[in-house]
Amino acid sequence: MDIIIYRGTKEIGGTLIEVCTTSTRILIDAGYPLFLNNEPIADDVAKKPYSELLALNVLPDIKGLYAWDQKDFDAVIISHAHIDHYGLLKYIHPSIPVYLSPGTETLIRISQAFQICEKFELDFRRFTMYEPFQIREFSVTPYLMDHSAYDAAAFEITAEGKTVLYSGDFRGHGRKAICLNRFIERAKKDANILLTEGSTLGRAEERILTETEIEETVIKRMEGLNVPLLFQCSSQNIDRLVSFYRAALRLKRKMVVDVYTANVLYELRKLGNNLPYPSSDYPNIKVFFPYRLTQKIFNEIGEDYAKQFSAYHISRRQLKETQDRVVMLCRPSMHKDLEKSNLKNGVFMYSLWTGYRSSDYQQRFEKYLENSGFSLEVLHTSGHATISDIQRVIQGLNSQKIIPIHTLHPTHFLSLSDRTDVKTDGVKFRV
Repeated sequence: MDIIIYRGTKEIGGTLIEVCTTSTRILIDAGYPLFLNNEPIADDVAKKPYSELLALNVLPDIKGLYAWDQKDFDAVIISHAHIDHYGLLKYIHPSIPVYLSPGTETLIRISQAFQICEKFELDFRRFTMYEPFQIREFSVTPYLMDHSAYDAAAFEITAEGKTVLYSGDFRGHGRKAICLNRFIERAKKDANILLTEGSTLGRAEERILTETEIEETVIKRMEGLNVPLLFQCSSQNIDRLVSFYRAALRLKRKMVVDVYTANVLYELRKLGNNLPYPSSDYPNIKVFFPYRLTQKIFNEIGEDYAKQFSAYHISRRQLKETQDRVVMLCRPSMHKDLEKSNLKNGVFMYSLWTGYRSSDYQQRFEKYLENSGFSLEVLHTSGHATISDIQRVIQGLNSQKIIPIHTLHPTHFLSLSDRTDVKTDGVKFRV
């Protein structure tokens, strides 16, 4: 068995890993990069023709993978629904099957429907966590992981008597922390190779909260206050939405989400789980219809995406009248809507990576909130593993070699294990 890490040995995001035998080739993740030439990648790069993307190495030169080439891959396996792990799928040859979890497929499709990512049609095939599936010579077992992406997976990949473990992105401080314990308990011990992420290495000063601590912090901050609470997080960070939802329940406040987030929760709930979503079963969840987004839904996306939540609608007037008793998800595109709702003198909690706050778009939004009397606060925690959880994985699985990926500091792994083997992008190595 051979492995090529096309991207990820010395950077975070944009992961692409080939695992192959003499007769079978599979790609693990097809990630769009977060960086280009050591700088955050510009938004307009994605609009360039594929020939330029190949020249820039945004698209690694992988023969037999892309739609314009002759197919020579047997499958692509996607670990979770973050762009830096699936963002190159639109270039994949359409006859190559793509294996992914039900939650990952759902999030990709809702992103396509709302034009967050481009539409593409591929042969999606769903796997079930903990149940092995076969791709010619390869046996692949997915493990549900605790991560900020819903239904994220790690993989145990076996062929020719060899086993490779791929952690994907994971953590042990979310609402599914038990999944990390389960992975350590159930995955093969003494595997030939463990490919594991190290996103937080080099961030010694970063404080890592659990999602329960996020919830408790919200309650402690807002208890006894009669002012609006606005928060900003990804609509696909389900753990974070649940943390704020639980806080809203305990504070006896309405949880207000926009119509896009309502659709995310609704579609995921259909997979069979207990996620809260706008419905008669969750009367404290209300749906706000931002003007620009609602117009786009009716004109371009499909009016059913809005109409199905009309019974749970909260108007600008109602929001203004009840603002002191709401916990509301917001984002910069809702600036004008919030202005017309005349929300004042509240608390705004930023719950994303702080690097995003430097954009002009975000700064204008926060300046408006500040001028409206809001205190601006940061309440966030990483979607990635702490050093102690990385150590737990390394020690618990006892793999023969530890290969760092998805990290800016691969050599930091040398202090975690004397079995660390730092690799180079694009260089094939044998298992």
